[in-house]
Amino acid sequence: MRIAVIHHNEDLSNDYAAYLSTLLDNTAEENGYAVKDYEQLLRFREPLQGENVLLHIIIPASGKFSLRHWYNVKLSKIIKKYRLDKVLCNYGISVNSNISQLLLIPDKDLLHASKEMLLWKQYASKHLKKNIAKVEMILTYSVVIKNALKELTATEEQKIFMLPYTVNELFKPMEWHDKLYIKSRFAENKEYFVAVLPDDNEKMFTELLKAFSKFKKWQQSNMQLLLLPKEESFSSRIEDKLTTYKYRDDVKLINDAENKETADIIATAYALLHTPFSDADLWPISAALQCSTPVIGFYTESMQEYCGKAAILVNERSHEAFGDELIHLYKDETLRNQMSEAAVERAQFYQQKENAAKLWQLLINQA
Repeated sequence: MRIAVIHHNEDLSNDYAAYLSTLLDNTAEENGYAVKDYEQLLRFREPLQGENVLLHIIIPASGKFSLRHWYNVKLSKIIKKYRLDKVLCNYGISVNSNISQLLLIPDKDLLHASKEMLLWKQYASKHLKKNIAKVEMILTYSVVIKNALKELTATEEQKIFMLPYTVNELFKPMEWHDKLYIKSRFAENKEYFVAVLPDDNEKMFTELLKAFSKFKKWQQSNMQLLLLPKEESFSSRIEDKLTTYKYRDDVKLINDAENKETADIIATAYALLHTPFSDADLWPISAALQCSTPVIGFYTESMQEYCGKAAILVNERSHEAFGDELIHLYKDETLRNQMSEAAVERAQFYQQKENAAKLWQLLINQA
């Protein structure tokens, strides 16, 4: 089977698509599929050889005309040229073709149109019902979104499949003596909170530092805050802001961490702090659950679904309220232990190998 996966050029806003694409690449190779890139085929004028192929197609999507042209005209020509059998539409936009299609609903935003949204989200939201009507299966990341989608579009339940965020086996609980090494390497032998933040979102960075400041003023200790970038490294603006922060010596920016280092840092943390920028910002949560690390985060419906009792969810989106919960957790070691145990239980629902197999079967078996 020849399967295409649609991406948007220079887009870092679609976490769910990036997650599923990586999962799909690994699974395709394990099943003997060749993973190819459309641009490379064009550049080197290569034919698409073999019948078991996963083809990534990256399209320009900076304007409405470009979106319309590619989804309504260009992609259908590529599908015919390469005799593709199926396409995974990562951005909630279906292709103008009779090909078998799976549609991702990668963010809750797509269910409610708004001019403040990114252009691709506006386009997908505007044509949501039409896009859903053209495809065989819809994938999304939470039961909350699945139910909202059913209610909004009257889509049959069996057409919507929930495939949650997961992490690989590197993310797991650690023994106390192994945690001592991680603390010595990254946190000067001190306890620490950890957070995963966008590389250049100064507002989120500043708000988290304000919450940490409230904790530090109350606790007056050496507790640290380790920050991991969502991509590879924090921007110079983030680094510059840190130089003027009162407790800057207790905040570490961990740039370019390897996957194993990221897993160990999260597993050793006193708690993961999460201030999601969207309902779909859930990868750090999945990582924390696998590592039995408690979570403190701002409330979203999907966060509640994923975490259960493994998280303290803050309804008021303010650094004052968030800082109060850092203090609350630090004062209650029994609660922290209960949250760690709850994380282990929740993690059983988010096993990567199991979900990778489900994704692959959806692609292969849908006629």
